[in-house]
Amino acid sequence: MKVLVVTQQVIPHEGGLSTHLLDLVAGLRRRNYEVELIHGGQASHPWWRRLFHAALAVGNRDRYRAWHLGAALHKLRVLVSEQLAAFGPDVIHCHDAYAGLAVHDALSSRALPVIETVHGPALYEFRQLTGVGGQPRTEALIRRCEERAFAAATRLIAVDSGQARILREDYGVDAGRISVIFNSVNVDEVRALARGDAPVAFTAPFFLVPRRLVPKTGVQFAIEALARIAQPEVQLVIAGQGPLREELEQRAAGLGLAKRVHFLGPVPRPQLLPLFARAVGVLVPSVPATGVVEATSLAVMEAMACGSVPIASAIGGLAELIQDGQTGLLVPPADAEALAGAMTSILVDTSLRTRLLDAGTRKVETEYSTEAWLARVQSVYESALSAASDGGRAASDVSRASAAKIAAS
Repeated sequence: MKVLVVTQQVIPHEGGLSTHLLDLVAGLRRRNYEVELIHGGQASHPWWRRLFHAALAVGNRDRYRAWHLGAALHKLRVLVSEQLAAFGPDVIHCHDAYAGLAVHDALSSRALPVIETVHGPALYEFRQLTGVGGQPRTEALIRRCEERAFAAATRLIAVDSGQARILREDYGVDAGRISVIFNSVNVDEVRALARGDAPVAFTAPFFLVPRRLVPKTGVQFAIEALARIAQPEVQLVIAGQGPLREELEQRAAGLGLAKRVHFLGPVPRPQLLPLFARAVGVLVPSVPATGVVEATSLAVMEAMACGSVPIASAIGGLAELIQDGQTGLLVPPADAEALAGAMTSILVDTSLRTRLLDAGTRKVETEYSTEAWLARVQSVYESALSAASDGGRAASDVSRASAAKIAAS
């Protein structure tokens, strides 16, 4: 089988989606699939053209972003058209709504199964960075991308139940077209990388926060939790970058924690995983922000694979990944006191930490491994192909008619 994988994101990049896609491509090839990958780095525009349009839109960031997104979609569509002719895929697997729209426009009237994996709502993510209604032109374009991509897809994969609910309730997708498949990790690769050298050697016990510094990741609550821990030697290591860094550094200093909170900035995965293995626990203190709720977190799975205890907020995909008190610990979101209590419990209770580590290891090996995940993805491919070959394409035709109606509105 030939599979064309498409995303508007640049691959590789630092983050879970990049790891997810590279694992998918490598895993499918191990299973003797022919795979080609199209990504946003191949659809970038020359600097002079971006500068020209930025000048035209001076004082109107919304106008520039809408142009930039539209231009990227056009170039992605051209790349897809070229691969349709040169590669001749049996199935196309998209990993964001932008890729989905570019694919469906490139296909035109051709009948080909298209799988859409939904990692998170693009519109909500955009609003988290810009504010609700702050850039209406770009918001409208993103919404149209999602509506058309989701309506026209043959099958959709949601990475947790929350994403499936958004598809049903916000975008009217029929539940019969949605499969919930959690993300995964390549356990052997993670453990091999975790045996490498860490970028910084910490002699004191520390908790790792491998998070982007944006509102939804809740990093401030990890800092506030550290201030409530009685053991003064315990450190907090924050690996990630984002617009909140200066604010978070000031918060740590204001709490008298400047020497105990370490901001490492972006850390490449081969150097990050050794920190996972050496940490007492890995914190994922996410909070809901502008409609964005954390989906299945690779950080949680990597913690289990590395032999570290995940402590996370009891929301979204995190609450589905972790069995509280069995494979990790869950706490209410935005509750520094509860987070501090969970951190303290695995610091002082070695038997609890051992039980959590053992159960987490079994969980990631049996349910969250790449091979188990690939088998589930493969079943979606086969279902989509079967639908196309036995007349089930009629359902996709209905989806395309729905997409056309959206485009005309």
